[in-house]
Amino acid sequence: MFFRVLLSAFVFILYSPLCNADSVTFIAEDLPPYHFKNQQGEVSGALVDIAKAVVKQTNLTANFEIMPMARVFKEHKTNTNAIMLSLLKTPERINKYTWLGEVYFADAYLISLKSHVDEVVHLNFAKEYKVATIRGYLSEAYLKQKGFTENNNLILVSYYNQLWQMLYKNRIDFVVTNTLTLNNELKSLGLDPSLITKRIHLSDLPSSLNFAASNQLNPKTAKALSDALSNIKENGEYHAILNKWQLLLPNTTNMQH
Repeated sequence: MFFRVLLSAFVFILYSPLCNADSVTFIAEDLPPYHFKNQQGEVSGALVDIAKAVVKQTNLTANFEIMPMARVFKEHKTNTNAIMLSLLKTPERINKYTWLGEVYFADAYLISLKSHVDEVVHLNFAKEYKVATIRGYLSEAYLKQKGFTENNNLILVSYYNQLWQMLYKNRIDFVVTNTLTLNNELKSLGLDPSLITKRIHLSDLPSSLNFAASNQLNPKTAKALSDALSNIKENGEYHAILNKWQLLLPNTTNMQH
């Protein structure tokens, strides 16, 4: 009897990690309509639906959690089965994560107030003005590479609220940022989104949003998820989900599987 109990305990200890390996947790910040908590307290959103469709094609089970972005990165470091729902793929991040496939895009623009009248039709023309972005972001390195300098025409701030307040008070002329969260940011600050305009699409700034996993994620799990994401793009389910949420369809020729 004692031996049977001991054997059962050993089997349970051996089996538990295998069970855990079959479960993944998708994590993201609160960002409607992509991923957010609805009025019922449930995790919802377009990219959540895409993740659910992906998981349905595998033998995995999945949980979904919404948390502040700082905690998203912390959770990702401590939980090898945590998967970010939408991480911007940049050159310096390439080797830090396992990329499971592109799920959406976050195009970057040169943005100004509509009241700002000028002949800026190319980024080079903006060098005659004050252009701002967030310090430490990819956009800072991008603008410096394009010839903008801090002691001349580049303004760097630490937070988005500073960025938009300066623009609306005419202390700067342009902002460079991706526009995925633009309306939410402005509304949270009590600013009218209708007063700004996208001037130039910066197509050479990375815009690919991906499912991003730890490099320690089980390779079989990673492949299963990546293959399933490719499948729902091919069978039309991916586009149907974006249509349901009234989101623009990405250029499918550029979508990474």
